[in-house]
Amino acid sequence: MAPLLGVSWSPAAAALRDLSYFVDVVEAPGWALGEDGVRQQSRVLLHNLDRDMSLAAPDAIDEAWGRRANEAVKGTSTPWFSMHLGFSAERVRYNCHMKAASPALSRFETFERIVESIRRATSMLSTPLLLENLDYCPGGAYEHVCEPSFISELLSATDCGLLLDLGHLQVTASHLGVRCEDMLDRLPLKRVVELHVSSPRVNERGGLLYDAHATIVERDLDLLRLVLARCSPRMVVLEFRQDEEQLRSQLLQLGRVLKRRPRPRPC
Repeated sequence: MAPLLGVSWSPAAAALRDLSYFVDVVEAPGWALGEDGVRQQSRVLLHNLDRDMSLAAPDAIDEAWGRRANEAVKGTSTPWFSMHLGFSAERVRYNCHMKAASPALSRFETFERIVESIRRATSMLSTPLLLENLDYCPGGAYEHVCEPSFISELLSATDCGLLLDLGHLQVTASHLGVRCEDMLDRLPLKRVVELHVSSPRVNERGGLLYDAHATIVERDLDLLRLVLARCSPRMVVLEFRQDEEQLRSQLLQLGRVLKRRPRPRPC
């Protein structure tokens, strides 16, 4: 069965009047659920609840978080709730990418703390939890958590599904000096429920990839085809927020790759 096609919510997605013709679902974070355009969508995937949150913080997941998460789940038609698998510091702050606002933790402590947070979250949530692989960036927040072995061990310890972000995969492979194919060999692809598709770009200063969410190119589609040949995700979500016409074109491209049957155009 072909996966459904989704798009991350953005002004570009909101500007597409016939968005439902191109996608089956819209993905939005908890802080965007109150927007008029999101409320009008018939199917919404919930992706992340809070900004600047690290699962390594002992107080990241508490009863108040559980109440807010379940309220957000209840307010959507989301079949699962996904969140970032990270970070390697208790406190993080977003500035182009997440940066550590407290000392980086050891691999052991990072693993133990994140596992404990995830177990608390899954015990509270009324829907399955997916964890998303991250894009390695310098700054102390991404140590350990981008390594395939860390991701595999953590998913096994928590029995969560994987949201495999192909843009993040490319960025991490670039920073670790390995091939994407080699990283895929070390990830538990049988746990993949959802894919994120986006296009990274080369940082001119360092020569390494960064998470640009740029227009997808053939390299990104080739990676998508490779992954689709190795696992069976239920959903593929495009992350592109820059221009509605380019967004339309990319959704059509992905629809062809997925052999998606378009939904009826709205009247």
